[in-house]
Amino acid sequence: MPSVREWPASTRPRERLIERGAPASGDDELLAVLIGSGRPGRSSLHVARDLLVEIGGMRGLAHADHSLLRAKRIGPAAAARILAARELGQRAIAADANGHLVDSPESAARALQPYFAALDREEVKVALLSRKHRIVAVVDVYAGNVAGTSVRIGELFTEALRRNAPAIVIGHNHPSGDPSPSAEDLRTTRDAVAAGRLLGIDVLDHLVFGAGRWVSIGADQGATRR
Repeated sequence: MPSVREWPASTRPRERLIERGAPASGDDELLAVLIGSGRPGRSSLHVARDLLVEIGGMRGLAHADHSLLRAKRIGPAAAARILAARELGQRAIAADANGHLVDSPESAARALQPYFAALDREEVKVALLSRKHRIVAVVDVYAGNVAGTSVRIGELFTEALRRNAPAIVIGHNHPSGDPSPSAEDLRTTRDAVAAGRLLGIDVLDHLVFGAGRWVSIGADQGATRR
């Protein structure tokens, strides 16, 4: 089987990316660019396709560590490039969310959803807002296990108090993929709103993220589903 270097330029993953732009490239083509070179009898594109099949597609790639990539016969340098590219993408999305105006559950979900897209355990994060309700930071509060996590109400406000943020939005995910709020989620929201009033910090919303879906519990406990 000829190597990628022997293919017509119009079919090589790197050249196609340069000519057409990254959004026009397939998952396998983008991964092949990071892998760089293939193995005897398998081009980098075929190695990329094999990896995606074995690892469970892009969702599996989002959770893969260096050891797993090496176990799938990806070289150490290529595995490092894949992890670096993934982390850079996640950081770029997170940085883009800073400064977003939060004036509805939809706008809050758009800003926070990238923070929960690749998690396989339950985490709680808090978006700190300015007086004009723009996100100034998103901070980690808790990381639990696949079965869930327990939230202490006071720690939801630790960074808001330290940075003098007048408002927050709480977000957490359900690893099961079902964003339906639990009784504990509703109780946490009620307790957080009450604590916020005492502290002079508005709790604008509490969002629960699932597999491509989210639910806004809302400060008034009226759930909005998307």
